[in-house]
Amino acid sequence: MPIHHLFYLLDDWRTLPAYQLERRADIFFALYLDKILEKHRGVKMDLIIPEFPVRLGSLPDHDTQDNRSYKIDYLIYAAEQQKVFLLELKTEERSLRPAQDKYLEQASEIKVSGLLEGLRAIYKATFQKVKYNNLLKKLETIGWIERTDRDFIIHAPDIAPEVLYIQPTNKDKKSDVISFDDIIPVLSAIDDPIAARFAISLEKWKGDVNKKRK
Repeated sequence: MPIHHLFYLLDDWRTLPAYQLERRADIFFALYLDKILEKHRGVKMDLIIPEFPVRLGSLPDHDTQDNRSYKIDYLIYAAEQQKVFLLELKTEERSLRPAQDKYLEQASEIKVSGLLEGLRAIYKATFQKVKYNNLLKKLETIGWIERTDRDFIIHAPDIAPEVLYIQPTNKDKKSDVISFDDIIPVLSAIDDPIAARFAISLEKWKGDVNKKRK
């Protein structure tokens, strides 16, 4: 069955030096994020945006003219509970970086309105208008913005996003971490061959490939 071979390749190639598993496996996490967040955060997900751009110049202690952006793996909105999550996916513990944590904390500090003000500045400066228009359409469907001729009006609720991490383990029992052990039972309860095979691989991905096996 092709799905078994696909996960076999991910299981195998993650052990190689330059292979970035999370860039290939993120789509499988995205398939089941609604179920994962419903189980572990009690929310119903209404929108998920991958690689959400956060303007560096909009963050505290940065050059206000800097239109470069830091990408957050997923921005997630739960309308009923009025919650926003900034979710980072890590398939290896060693890929966690303090600088990245700081960006996420600062993105939460400026709230959704600040994120959208930054997005407006990026939109005005970018040459990738088509892709950014597609992003703006998604934000318009949830009522966060209202498009005008060459700009948009911000109507987003004043929410400070909650920072979350999906990562292999949670040895320190941090409240902002959803571990693979938290996800595996969710997948196992779904009547879906992809979910079932994904759960098997997650068991393997919990291990640190940089540690020599005895």
